[in-house]
Amino acid sequence: MKILFFGRLSERLGREMEIDLPADVRNVADLRRLLAGLRPEAQSDFLGPSLRACVGDSIVGDDAPVSGASEIAFFPPLSGG
Repeated sequence: MKILFFGRLSERLGREMEIDLPADVRNVADLRRLLAGLRPEAQSDFLGPSLRACVGDSIVGDDAPVSGASEIAFFPPLSGG
């Protein structure tokens, strides 16, 4: 699965990474915990309440399933005008 990072996450981790999901990673919350363990320098971002996930073309909550997705993007809150 391809994981994309935007904003400060991309500055810290790069734009993307490829991972094979373990069988116990079923939803976005599980994936966030997995990524926090794999990339401890961004643990507070992955486990924090403001990080958003996008599966396909939709922003989703932590309970959204990740199985079958080929790409998931994570991005911090956006601001601007």
